[in-house]
Amino acid sequence: MARSVIFFSTPTSATGSMWRVLTNLARGSYRPLGWVQERYAAQRMDLVASEVPPTEDRLVMHNAPAHFNRDTRLSHYRFILNARDPRDLLCNQYHWQFVHPLPGTTPAEDEARRAQVAAQGIDAWVQSQNLDPLLRGFFDVARRIAPPDRVFIGYAFYCQHFEEATERAAGFLGTPLESLPPERRAAVERERVVNLLDNPAWVGQKWEGADTAPGRHRRELRPETCHLLTQRYRWFLDFLRHLDDPRMAETYA
Repeated sequence: MARSVIFFSTPTSATGSMWRVLTNLARGSYRPLGWVQERYAAQRMDLVASEVPPTEDRLVMHNAPAHFNRDTRLSHYRFILNARDPRDLLCNQYHWQFVHPLPGTTPAEDEARRAQVAAQGIDAWVQSQNLDPLLRGFFDVARRIAPPDRVFIGYAFYCQHFEEATERAAGFLGTPLESLPPERRAAVERERVVNLLDNPAWVGQKWEGADTAPGRHRRELRPETCHLLTQRYRWFLDFLRHLDDPRMAETYA
């Protein structure tokens, strides 16, 4: 029996693509479990904060850091960590407001919400959001995991150094890339950024506003909004710069 591996991630951070890669790498060793997704669909996110995932032989998707159960015995799991620059994360979340359905809402309610967001515009909307619970949740867990029990594969590194990112994940899961049968290696290769336009599973094929590179806040927000968000989230940007590969440092400036 092996300790379960938790894929612990901020939301909208290439989680779907990374999850598909991880499930292909882990097949035969760990059984995948969309643990948070099941509770989100059932509108029972309260259970995420009060229950714990299975501790053996599972690959668990957990992309709700604000709801992570603080009583979880971290030593019972190993962790693949993924986080994204909060400034880019906010841009991504803005665009998703127009295309991503929310559970428990009617079409009329969704349209009203989208009209309100559109009236605000992206700069006002991102400034009005509070990412602190999400980021503090991720920070609190990530910094308490014993280093041998974690590997960080952030959004920026995944997009810009896909081969190395998948090699790190494969090594952590004990499944070298060269050992994968051809069909599973091909499934992993489909997630490379240059192949996404031909990948029907990529979220960009279903929803507008998906992106495939770090730094979108510099293209989509006014300079003064970028400055405000940089100051607001400097503590987390510094944390990611320390946690991520040194080649990614400039993306968190």
